[in-house]
Amino acid sequence: MVFKSSGKYNPYFDPATDNAPIPADAQKVVNTPVEKPSAMDDQDMALVNAIVNLVDSKKINLYSPSTLINQPVYDKLPEETRGKVDQHSFNMLTSVREIYNYYKSPFPNNSYQFENRVRWFRLQKEEAEKQWGDVFVI
Repeated sequence: MVFKSSGKYNPYFDPATDNAPIPADAQKVVNTPVEKPSAMDDQDMALVNAIVNLVDSKKINLYSPSTLINQPVYDKLPEETRGKVDQHSFNMLTSVREIYNYYKSPFPNNSYQFENRVRWFRLQKEEAEKQWGDVFVI
């Protein structure tokens, strides 16, 4: 079967505005995170500070997942579990990089986006530690 467009697939699509430039003031509004009226949870802020300190002190390299691993604990794990930790550390380091870069950005640190990223990271870390022990340096 060959798909043939009826031209009515998206009634809101206006070809005249397709790829039209976006005004700078509108782009700025869209790119600015929404600020929360309250500060971030103390537990999450402590995690952010720990991440920033470890990266700034070069204990964590933002492009080397092995720097996120607590080597003495990792070495005691079975080979299959170490493989799972390796995969998980790669994903977690991506979050560490996003958290660190956002923290260093000019955006306020009490935005919903930042808090959600930090909380997601903390929950992933806690879940991993339930399964494998204290395998991360954070």
